[in-house]
Amino acid sequence: MQNRLLSGATIAVMAFASLAPSVGAQEQESSQDDRRLNIVTITAQRVEQNLQVVPISVTAIDGDALDERQIDSFDQLQYIAPGLSFNAGLNARQSASTIRGIGTSLFNIGIEGSVAIAVDGVVLGREGAGILDFSDVERVEVLRGPQGTLFGKNASAGVISIVTKQPTDEFAAEFDASYGSFNETSVSAAISGPITDGVKGRLSGYNNTRDGYITNINPAAPQSDVNERNEFGVRGKLKFDSSDTFDLTLGADYSKRDQSAGALTLRSVSSPGPGTGLLGFGVQVIGPVSASVGIKPGPDNKQIASNGTFESEMESYGVYAEANKQFGDFDLVSLTSIREWKSFDNNDADLIPLPFLAVNNADLDQNQFSQEFRLVSPRDQALTYTVGAYYFHQEIDQTNTQSGTAGLNLLGALPPGLLLGTDLISTVEETNMALFGQAEYALTDKLTAIGGLRVLNSDISASLSRSITPGAVGPFAGQSITASPLTGDTDDTAVVWRLGLQYFINDDVNVFTTVSRGYKSAGIVSGLTINATQVGGTALPMVEPEVPVQIEAGIRAVSMDGRLVTNFTAFRSEIEDFQAQALVPGPSGTSIFSVTNAGSVETYGLEGDITLLPVDGFTLSTSFAYTHATFQDFPDAPCYALQTVGPNGCIDTNADGRGEFQNLNGKDLAQSPEWIINALARYDFALTQNLDAFVQVGAQYRGDAISSNTNDPNTVLDAYMLVDAQLGVKFWDGRGALSIFGRNLTDETFVEAIVGQAFDTGGYSQFQSFESEQSFGVKLSLDY
Repeated sequence: MQNRLLSGATIAVMAFASLAPSVGAQEQESSQDDRRLNIVTITAQRVEQNLQVVPISVTAIDGDALDERQIDSFDQLQYIAPGLSFNAGLNARQSASTIRGIGTSLFNIGIEGSVAIAVDGVVLGREGAGILDFSDVERVEVLRGPQGTLFGKNASAGVISIVTKQPTDEFAAEFDASYGSFNETSVSAAISGPITDGVKGRLSGYNNTRDGYITNINPAAPQSDVNERNEFGVRGKLKFDSSDTFDLTLGADYSKRDQSAGALTLRSVSSPGPGTGLLGFGVQVIGPVSASVGIKPGPDNKQIASNGTFESEMESYGVYAEANKQFGDFDLVSLTSIREWKSFDNNDADLIPLPFLAVNNADLDQNQFSQEFRLVSPRDQALTYTVGAYYFHQEIDQTNTQSGTAGLNLLGALPPGLLLGTDLISTVEETNMALFGQAEYALTDKLTAIGGLRVLNSDISASLSRSITPGAVGPFAGQSITASPLTGDTDDTAVVWRLGLQYFINDDVNVFTTVSRGYKSAGIVSGLTINATQVGGTALPMVEPEVPVQIEAGIRAVSMDGRLVTNFTAFRSEIEDFQAQALVPGPSGTSIFSVTNAGSVETYGLEGDITLLPVDGFTLSTSFAYTHATFQDFPDAPCYALQTVGPNGCIDTNADGRGEFQNLNGKDLAQSPEWIINALARYDFALTQNLDAFVQVGAQYRGDAISSNTNDPNTVLDAYMLVDAQLGVKFWDGRGALSIFGRNLTDETFVEAIVGQAFDTGGYSQFQSFESEQSFGVKLSLDY
């Protein structure tokens, strides 16, 4: 079939690989005289296109490049994709990405993140369901900026599109195994090929394990090491080519994680003073107890002394069917999917051997159904277009329990032996429907006009009930029970659009400019500490839709007879009613994850990719993202713990000396470093007549950023640079490779997040990822 459609993101994309030899910068097998970069085709617009001619900024990284940089999971993607940050949080429910400074890490099932995740074209209802292993992945595309015109569902900050490998026409088999520091073991395998006439299939699987890198020094603890890794998964596909004008792909996948994870470590403890310490009563507990067991809080601290368990269990599975039918020169595509995501987690947030929070768990079940139809016009006409319809429905059920003493027994407010506890039952149901289309019209042989439109309706409802945990004497500190369920409902219709022009200076150089309006649905605020909007009422708080408007301009160029590719994109976005979450002081000295709308946010910057083939066998590449992301209108932002009261701090409107809000106009957004720079050097050479060898060195620099949207100066994340390297040999006619690798070679110490420490007002804890550890390993790869 001509113009065969493949699953992928549904929007216009300009993609170029930021790291050779990734998607956009692969060296062709040729002599030195005609050696040039091969600009690889992607399917981000649901049609095969040269990524040098699609006018949007994207980093596209193929599966081989992911393997060669030891990037094998979603949470590591930020280390090679400029402009992307990932906050792992305590669990998959809270984990979230930011692109160009826009994104929200949420403890809230009623609000979704600003970055959409798609697997083989299927949009996932919550980002946590997409924290997958990258085994058997064809490529990953990180699409920056609002992408709502052709892309199903919310994507106000961008899209991360994961495209898995398809069945092959010929028999093929793949096997990868590696072993490294902390007993890190990864094994994956795949088999693919024809089954019978007109039918071919692919089956793959993986298993990853690693010891924990955070030590629990409490001898009575149920786990001695935490933040481990333990996961496996399988994926299968069948493709039926029944005729030259019709094919059908059926796919199914299952993945599971069951690991002791989600542990923070103490970064600092509170100093004595009014409002500090245990629940803000001026009594220091976390500091003295942690010191008594030998813990030294600080940026390098990798020890805890918890008496509770750390659990992170997750299951994700689903099926999909993609049918492609050709009617003359037109293609009709149907993509149907059913998915389910289950997550259970528990963590001991006080990090010391006291039952402040003896139980702190959540059990979530999310299921979704989606259906999309697309009609794609012929690609060889002056006017080309894609039109379609989209339907999505999901239901989310979550139960939470928090129980313990909350330290009130030490304050004489709770008799010894008694516990407080709250059980939460919350639900969310959402239906999203849309009609969409995008067209490109060649005004001349060099100038093309671009226009896109999406009309959508989003209907969301939620409910929440809280009760006292059986055996407890009252609700947990700072929480209350509900006499009747709290509910909320929002139904809104929106229009998303995109306009642009693209001019081809010649076959190798083009420039473009676009303006886009994105959209993220309104949300309903839910959680253990969330109360009705009015005393005695039953209405849950809500946040308004998040609406970005972005202007982009870029240039795409190939020069030096195809041996140099340079791509640059400048952008500016203004986001109205940005949905911001912050950990803020709550009642009874507790902390609350609050969600509110900021009036407006501005982000602007420049992104670039440069890849050069200077001499035979040698590849140099670099990519960068400069992003300046600030609040423009947020005069009533929440304060942070112990913030100074005054006109330039936490503003006190009722003269009680405590302060109610602060003005964040002009302040930085969280998790948004100004500079992210990647670089890679790789040299391939002949070692012997039968053996080839390679050596590569990669580096990434991330500038400093702030971890909290309250702009708490104690949550500044320092800049750092990571260096990795790999040395290997290829054998068996290039189908086998044996390599040794090293990560974080300079042993750089860094953290991904800093938050206020539970039960210690004025103290802070931190999340350290495995990438903050120096590690080494060996890897074997075989392809047949």
